[in-house]
Amino acid sequence: LLPAAPAASDDPLAELDRAGAALRDAFAAHADDAFAALAAAIAGKALNGNSYRAHLPDELRAQLQAWCANGDWSQPLDERAAKLAPAALASKANKGKEAQLPASPLFDAVARFLDVAQQRELWLAGQRLALAHRIRAAAAQRLAELKRVRRVQSFDDLIADVATALEGPHGEALARRLREQYAVALVDEFQDTDPRQWAIFRRVFGEAAMDDEATQPAGLFLIGDPKQAIYGFRGGDVHTYLAAAAQAQAAPPLDHNFRSRPSLLRAIAALYAQAGAAAFVDPRIRFREVEAGGAVADDDLQRDGAIAPALLLRALPPPADGRKKAEWSSPESRELAARACIAAIHGWLADARAGRATIQGRPLRPADIAVLVRSHEEAAQIQHALGAAGIAAVAAGRRSLFATEQALEVLTLFDALLHPGDSGRLRAALATVLVGLDGAQVARLAADEAEQARWQAQALHWRERWQRHGPLALLAELCAQQAPRLLALSDGERRLTNLLQLAETLQEADRRALGLHGLRDWLRLRIAEADDGDEKQQLRLESDAHRVQILTLHKSKGLEFGLVFLPFVALGREPRAGRWCEYPDPEHGRVLQLQSEAFDPNAPDWDAARERAALETRAEDARLLYVGLTRARHALWIATGPLYHAALSPLQPMLADLDALAREPGVAIDASAVGPPPAPLPPV
Repeated sequence: LLPAAPAASDDPLAELDRAGAALRDAFAAHADDAFAALAAAIAGKALNGNSYRAHLPDELRAQLQAWCANGDWSQPLDERAAKLAPAALASKANKGKEAQLPASPLFDAVARFLDVAQQRELWLAGQRLALAHRIRAAAAQRLAELKRVRRVQSFDDLIADVATALEGPHGEALARRLREQYAVALVDEFQDTDPRQWAIFRRVFGEAAMDDEATQPAGLFLIGDPKQAIYGFRGGDVHTYLAAAAQAQAAPPLDHNFRSRPSLLRAIAALYAQAGAAAFVDPRIRFREVEAGGAVADDDLQRDGAIAPALLLRALPPPADGRKKAEWSSPESRELAARACIAAIHGWLADARAGRATIQGRPLRPADIAVLVRSHEEAAQIQHALGAAGIAAVAAGRRSLFATEQALEVLTLFDALLHPGDSGRLRAALATVLVGLDGAQVARLAADEAEQARWQAQALHWRERWQRHGPLALLAELCAQQAPRLLALSDGERRLTNLLQLAETLQEADRRALGLHGLRDWLRLRIAEADDGDEKQQLRLESDAHRVQILTLHKSKGLEFGLVFLPFVALGREPRAGRWCEYPDPEHGRVLQLQSEAFDPNAPDWDAARERAALETRAEDARLLYVGLTRARHALWIATGPLYHAALSPLQPMLADLDALAREPGVAIDASAVGPPPAPLPPV
């Protein structure tokens, strides 16, 4: 929902040109007298000395002279030129010195130009907003036309079509037919609904369920947990759930947890007890303490012959360099928290190898451990650090296959095979990590004709294999030849997985009879248009082996892990800056509001909109933290301390009294110094 476009008006450019020319003429005629008078007023203490310094007249004169000589009146004046306007001079006059204020036609011309320049800037802003409306309308029309021509529908279309049909003249007949087929509807994960979906279920099943005289009995059951509503970016609207829950008859609550050990449930309850009623920002969402279901016992997790803590808070130290704010920067916070996390995981796995860390009597395995992060960049950072510590990890990240280094390597190889006589392209292909020639070997090609002929023959063999059997046969052969060398690299499995996935994708594309050149061009276009958000381009996991798992908090929803590490949840996020914001609205659903109150007096209040959007962000962050805290079966590890914007983190109110938390059974606090990276664990 964008603010209404302002009414069209004429471009003030012509008036701006006239004001600019008038200012140029006034400068030519009056500059000497005007700036001399201004300098005299400053020297005579007629003007506020903080605003009008002695060097100001000379600097402003030089700036105005250059601006007038340029002759482009659309260029802004130096921002200090506003001090020359008569109103600005009068506002900064010292008491009793008003009669000594300088006056000049030049100052009047400056004021006139600034007024017209502001009018044109407002006009341009209005045109930008109107353009946004036109683009949105044109995009919607174009998308609808493309879907009609291609005969496709999206999931949103399915929902919209049902909602439209129910609102149409045959809506009651449709609702009746649906109730004839389904007497009872159960909607799971209802906290991820939106107003349109809720309107459908309410119309078809809800109204009949509440009508005692309905001819067709109906039942509508809504199953969900508002504390786990974390998909606002996909259109999920927890407010719709809460509004529906307020109308419904409450079902018996689920009051037993069969996932986690008793002491872990008590530790999480202690965290939320410290946070109080504001833990989820929205007071309608409250934490509810549950009982352990008995499936997991406290003594299932053992370390050094004793029951291991259920919750370990790793209190990181403040910076010791005397900085003004005793808080780590964002990169420093992530580096410090990652180091502490890797050291903790390393310690657990080292103890497991020594027989000192067990789960239900067996040694702890890397697959029992999950690290939950907020972003895919954080996942890559943790995976790299774990690899350096000799700990194999797999990251379920979101990255396009065509944005990888391997896609560029295959494109380089294809270019060389399509131009077998081009020695430069051949050397580029041989220098890729896939083929693996080093600098000395590549240099030898230029000096040794026999060596070059050998590789040209090899390239012809590869081209023939590609031409006769397809890209999958070519890349599979190369991967088989190079696997021992590639697997010796720290990211070797990731590289091989990407190459084989590329080979299959290229083979599928080649079925459309693209030919060698066509397939090369197809790959080049996919690389140029790589989209991390396209699920069809997502990278596969490189291994199903027993490894530490790294997931985003969003992907972890619904899953469970033995030990869960949360290294970055204590870092806060600043409210989003910019000229637009997004928030849910009870009437319109998801709202996108552009800042426009400067030129549209009827626009919604911008400050209120930004505050509303920031509140929604904080609330969703609090729910996302809840999802992370409730994924563990046996133990949680959380990094805390003076990290970047820690006060804005939803974790902060949970740590109001660390001493009280430390007295809780099963809770431990580690405030020791963070040591150097541990020595890599030797391979098993």
